[in-house]
Amino acid sequence: MCIPVPRSRVADLAGITLSFGCLVHCLLLPLLLLLAPALAPWLGLPEGFHAVVLLLALPAAWVAMAGGWRHHRRRLPAILAAAGLLLLALGLAAHGQWIALGDPETADRLLTSLGALSLASAHGLNWRFRHRRG
Repeated sequence: MCIPVPRSRVADLAGITLSFGCLVHCLLLPLLLLLAPALAPWLGLPEGFHAVVLLLALPAAWVAMAGGWRHHRRRLPAILAAAGLLLLALGLAAHGQWIALGDPETADRLLTSLGALSLASAHGLNWRFRHRRG
């Protein structure tokens, strides 16, 4: 028998997965490219990758945080999620060079990594608060 899983729980799992996938992309891919320059053409991602990740993260975070709020009434996960999404958006802006920065590539990597960590933390806390007993 299949037990239905609440949408907010699925959204938390999706958010955590997307956040860590983003973090892996931002941190490990450059290291991999440094170690294996011959593989660089096959490891590159499409230009719109950052925008797609942000567009997937927005509804996942919204559903997860709204469901968590209804359950545990704690603001911290939503605040961390909002900060993470803002940092991801700033990373996208840096990547697209829509904001003036000295080194857009480094800014993109830093902002996106911090955003992914913040968003993953938000989903992790939300998950923990939803499943805490007592």
